[in-house]
Amino acid sequence: MNKKSDIVNAAYELFLENGYDNSSMKMIAARAGVAQGHIYNFFDSKELLFDEVLRVANDSFRSKMIAVAHEYHDAPPEVYIEKYADAILEHRQEACFILASSLTPKLHDRTQPLLKEYSDGMIEMMKPLFPNLPDEQLYGIGSLLLAVSDSFLIDSDRERAVKTGIFAITLLSKSTGA
Repeated sequence: MNKKSDIVNAAYELFLENGYDNSSMKMIAARAGVAQGHIYNFFDSKELLFDEVLRVANDSFRSKMIAVAHEYHDAPPEVYIEKYADAILEHRQEACFILASSLTPKLHDRTQPLLKEYSDGMIEMMKPLFPNLPDEQLYGIGSLLLAVSDSFLIDSDRERAVKTGIFAITLLSKSTGA
């Protein structure tokens, strides 16, 4: 592994364990096994290191969500929701990191583009299930499923999340004639 990756991984672990404010560059350097000054060869500030950690977490989570959408878009809604729930559970740590960071006032503005990207991704994921609906309605459906996934992130109750997601998709399918 290279030093930059070691630093990013160490920062990610510490941000998760201690939060952003309670994770110092000194702690990150110690965890990564590098001198503190070495971090600055890659990142000019803790904020820029955080941005990289956020990008890596988001890329991991988003790529799995997109893979599920593409692989299961023709599957029955029940299967689609189950696979989506499994993907969230598999990447729960990354998703929780992004959501928790968005609730930290100091980090709120840094996370908003990712949350918008995630919402836009929800619209893209809903298009195969509801191809005739305009984006505004897909956004509403995506917001509903986002609430389900956020609840799932909190309690990891896969069965309840799947049942709720299937109920929502079935109800929406009936109401839209999709």
